Amino acid sequence: MKKKSSFIKLALLTGCLMQAVMAKAQVLTLDDCVMMAMMSNKQIRATEHMMKEYEHTQKSVYANFFPNISLTASDFYSTIQGKSVMDIASPIGAYAGQQVQNMLPLVVNEALERQISQNVAQYVRPLNPDVGFKVKNVMSANVTLEQPVYAGGKISTANRMGKLGVKIASEVHELSREQIIVDVHEAYQLLVKAKEMEVVAHKYDSLLTQVEHDVQSAVKHGMASHNEEMKVAVKKADAELKIRQAENGVRLARMNLCQLIGKPLDSMIEPVLPEDDEFIGPIDKDASVMNRTEYQLLELNSQLAQEKVRMEKSAYMPQLGVMMNAGVIDGMELLDSKLFRHKFNMTVGAVLKMPLFHANETRHKVAAAKEALYQEQIRQQELADKMNLDLQRHANEVDEARLELQLRKRNLDRCEENLRVSRSAYTVGMETLSELLVAQVLWQEAYAELVESRYQTKVKMMKWRKAAGKL
Repeated sequence: MKKKSSFIKLALLTGCLMQAVMAKAQVLTLDDCVMMAMMSNKQIRATEHMMKEYEHTQKSVYANFFPNISLTASDFYSTIQGKSVMDIASPIGAYAGQQVQNMLPLVVNEALERQISQNVAQYVRPLNPDVGFKVKNVMSANVTLEQPVYAGGKISTANRMGKLGVKIASEVHELSREQIIVDVHEAYQLLVKAKEMEVVAHKYDSLLTQVEHDVQSAVKHGMASHNEEMKVAVKKADAELKIRQAENGVRLARMNLCQLIGKPLDSMIEPVLPEDDEFIGPIDKDASVMNRTEYQLLELNSQLAQEKVRMEKSAYMPQLGVMMNAGVIDGMELLDSKLFRHKFNMTVGAVLKMPLFHANETRHKVAAAKEALYQEQIRQQELADKMNLDLQRHANEVDEARLELQLRKRNLDRCEENLRVSRSAYTVGMETLSELLVAQVLWQEAYAELVESRYQTKVKMMKWRKAAGKL
């Protein structure tokens, strides 16, 4: 009774431990892993900030279409003061000389007029007053409005370049997102493959365990030799090694997936194993690289190079702008009274700038921008050809992988049937142990090849979708 009670307690404890392990493990679907990777990936976050940077840059360029209004205020105090003699004698003398000539035009000539003016000025000069001035506190406030009217297309071109920058940043973000999707798919399928390889290893070990039990029973009853028992033991050791390799493969694949989705490397996550082979439809033979993100980036770069040519050409054009300034000034004393008492002033003006000559600097800049445009167009054509070759290569790999998957399935069916027949023949003594072990090895290899083929087909299909711009 005590032994039975101990066994029951041990069984309950084992069950509790298994439930705890299963509860600790987190089952994640492929979509869950993709979402977690998007949220945790640093490259994705960096490209999101880059998109916002280009958006703000474009808006700052767009602001140049609107007037620039600024306020300037100042208040300063100066101890500068002094006196200055106001010359009233010279105007009085000149006026007196002119009046005398008007009254006596026949008597007073120009020389005599100048003499009279000088004499009168000399007589009046002692009456010139002293004018005192002080700066003291001076306050001023000005509102300035500046509005470009025509800048040779520079502002509109810069605005278009800003919009292209936003699109380029968006495509870079999309490229990072696509790469994350491909990497997570590959890592997830690798974990699924490792788990299936672990299942294959355990099934192979179970088959050998059953054969080992039968051989040991036959040796015990004198129906088999110890040599056959040793053959099974060698295969059994090989199966145990395969189990350990499969377990290590699962552990490494799980850590790789954890690193991609931003979870601790020791997290217990489990994939959703497919119940059967997922259907992989035919590829689109009319797929074009024009939908591919990399191609869109090349197209945007070519457009940006064209805008740079227009930007350099705008330096040839005249630039016209208007401005208005309105302000108030208060301060300064003259003859013990304020010279400016909240004096309002306003200025309106226009500025026209026309480039004439600078040693053909602008012409050479335009030529250099055109050469950069030609380089970008050649690069676009070259990379487009390479993308088409890459698309065809991935299409061929998917076609070959799909055919290989079909062949591996048929091969596994044959090996399962061969194993069933071989085991039945061995049971009735019509086949040797070595032949049975060979049949088991063939079954194990066929099963492993099917798992590998299934993994390669899914990964290659995902890479073709990326190359065709269908993610």
